[in-house]
Amino acid sequence: MRSYTAEVLVLGKTKLGETDLILTLLSSDNKQIRAVAKGARKPGAKLCGLSEPFMVFEGKFHVGKTLNIISEAKATEAYAEIRSSYDCLMAGSVILEIATQVTNDGDDIPRLYAMTRTFLDVLSSASEKYVQVLVSAYLLKALAMMGYSPEYELCIKNERLAQLFRSTFEEVVRRKLPEESVELKSESKKQLSDLRQVMNFTEKHLPVNLKALTQYRRSL
Repeated sequence: MRSYTAEVLVLGKTKLGETDLILTLLSSDNKQIRAVAKGARKPGAKLCGLSEPFMVFEGKFHVGKTLNIISEAKATEAYAEIRSSYDCLMAGSVILEIATQVTNDGDDIPRLYAMTRTFLDVLSSASEKYVQVLVSAYLLKALAMMGYSPEYELCIKNERLAQLFRSTFEEVVRRKLPEESVELKSESKKQLSDLRQVMNFTEKHLPVNLKALTQYRRSL
């Protein structure tokens, strides 16, 4: 049986039988992998903790007819800070869902893994006031990677979104918000309005039911 190794980010999981899980993974070479984690639902199983969304691990995989099988795995990042914050967890779930959809057709999207990891790195340490603007930035960039035209359809009409489209996540976080409470409240309203525009654009162009995006919208 052919095998290979890869660094992967866990995007999602589904139950298989009584004790196994099927993991949806994004590999460091920007491909989606669907692999079986045998016995991962058993208490204390080695793969139990590694099978949660947001986990990053180095794995050895055996190639199967329809699904690959994880034979070895070692955690490299857990993003515990994201899991401990409701706002960050909701926002991060949207990004994992989008990354899943981007790679559903089997094609690799250059820089997607690096971009997604960078987003999670920044989200895990950023102030909550930046969460909405970070989600907007990721969605804009991911949509462009998929061949849509947010820069033309959204950014041409909204200078704030145009700046997000051109910025890196680190640049977004470094941006100073007004200190005055009235101005800060006004800025927060602008960020929420921008995010809703980007979410509407995403739902319009992706012909799938985006559950995490819908839940995130309702939480705002």
